[in-house]
Amino acid sequence: MQEKKINTLLEILSYSTDLLKNKGIQDARLNIELMLCDVLNCERIKLYLDYDKPLKQTEIDKYKSYLKRRLNKEPLQYILGKTNFYGYDIYIDKSVLIPRQDTEVLVEKTLEDIEKSGLDFINILEIGTGSGCISIALSEELSKKNIKHKIEAIDISENALRLAKKNLEFHNISGKLELKCEDFFKKENLNDSINYIISNPPYISNDEMLKLDDEIREFEPVIALTDFGDGFKFYEKLFKLISGANENIRVFLEIGYIHSAKLDSMLKKYGINKFEFYKDYNNINRVLKIN
Repeated sequence: MQEKKINTLLEILSYSTDLLKNKGIQDARLNIELMLCDVLNCERIKLYLDYDKPLKQTEIDKYKSYLKRRLNKEPLQYILGKTNFYGYDIYIDKSVLIPRQDTEVLVEKTLEDIEKSGLDFINILEIGTGSGCISIALSEELSKKNIKHKIEAIDISENALRLAKKNLEFHNISGKLELKCEDFFKKENLNDSINYIISNPPYISNDEMLKLDDEIREFEPVIALTDFGDGFKFYEKLFKLISGANENIRVFLEIGYIHSAKLDSMLKKYGINKFEFYKDYNNINRVLKIN
């Protein structure tokens, strides 16, 4: 930007948008607008009301650091340190996955089932909570519906749990949601008091990892993306636990877009016959419900 001696909002918007487009980054203009809004602490409309406004040097320096990171394909959400999931603001960093819209279907279907359950109190276990976005959305929505609940959210990553704790405190729901550092694969049984299990597990295989966009493969935590195998290790472990647990436990899991056929056969292998798949907003099987 120095070479062109540009510093007004309109100049920065136009020049930066072209830079991102040339890097093949989608929604380039929107990316620039959101970074500028964060730097200037303003709404997007304000950018165009003050389009001829020059930026202060401190604002230019901060924006340049953002732009450099984005040009290096670092995801916008990590740069801003936050995102929105199911209508709730969530702090994120590189220790956790970036919440995606498809995962909102997981929350939506779980909530629908809980409302139909008729239970007075809901005990939920979330496996691999990451930023805590799923449990937070569930807790907030259940509270709106006056449904009493308790959620235990586990994760193997202490860094992820530190961030989840920050999100819990931001939403002031720590009393209804307990965080616990635990390796799911060392779990030998499931508590009979659990009503619902929910998870967006690492289901990307080693082969599929190679095909991911650089923004995902190079920046998001590998341990939350893949099981370093065929992508089915989590499901195999959980199905084994479910087969010997309280038959009234209901399970909602996010799945890969090509995994439903294999999961169907795996479930039947463990004698689990009450299940169905739900599609995401792109009409792809995305959520598995058991029982």
